[in-house]
Amino acid sequence: MSTSRKYADGEALHTLFRQVFALQSALAVTMDEVHEKAGLGTPQVKVMDLLQRHGTATVPEIAGGLSVSRQFVQTVCNGLEAKGLIAFSDNPRHVRSRLASLTASGQKVFASFRQAEAAFIESKLQHFDSVEVAEATALLCNLCSCMECLRRKKSSR
Repeated sequence: MSTSRKYADGEALHTLFRQVFALQSALAVTMDEVHEKAGLGTPQVKVMDLLQRHGTATVPEIAGGLSVSRQFVQTVCNGLEAKGLIAFSDNPRHVRSRLASLTASGQKVFASFRQAEAAFIESKLQHFDSVEVAEATALLCNLCSCMECLRRKKSSR
């Protein structure tokens, strides 16, 4: 007995993408509220998240990772530095582009608002099946990888 696999057509994927965009918009509003309770804006949280995952990064690297301008990231980083949440250090690879990293205080604040986010999400969205969530996560990761490959192929031409 052979099982034939039905691959999604372009319209089905397009419908999925529209739902992803709608979800992103709804999440942005909700997460802004959660972040503001922690005294941070979403751009600050995104920069801190990138630094938490990568350890250190230059402002241009952060900007590239977030697909925003270097000037915008510099402004966000200046605010985080003023709050004592990140620090800049010399970059042995580049004289003018210093390395940003979370301070101990920044790591503590980051962990605190991640816990607040998780508690909020769990309290509001507790009815989702864990297997379905894992499958949806795997699908989104696969789609992101495919889109990144397409982007790389296009930029290498």
